Amino acid sequence: MERARLRRYLRHGTLPQLAAFEATVRLGSCSKAAEALHQSQPTVSIHLKKLSESLGTALFERDGRGLRLTPAGREVYATCRELFASFEALDARLSQSVRECQGDEAPLAPVAVMPARPAPQAWATL
Repeated sequence: MERARLRRYLRHGTLPQLAAFEATVRLGSCSKAAEALHQSQPTVSIHLKKLSESLGTALFERDGRGLRLTPAGREVYATCRELFASFEALDARLSQSVRECQGDEAPLAPVAVMPARPAPQAWATL
């Protein structure tokens, strides 16, 4: 995918929008998603609307009082689950890496930072 097309995923706070979308699909309603995400229902609805606008396609269709995924919505949901699974795997790898570093016999020493210009007192000791 060309970089210009990727920009739409990096602008507009897409990750919170995807989180609202995933929770809405998984839980079956905006109000349940809002409760799970500790957000208001209008906030979740705005996230869904902005996600749909940034992707340029409808993600849900009204089905009586509920919502039903469009074909595009099903694709976004599948990709969303893959994306969040990747984040969870990254988090697990980072946690493992930190545990391994803490278990080393020789932990990393803090790095001293030298000022760009040593103070005059430092010159006297040289």
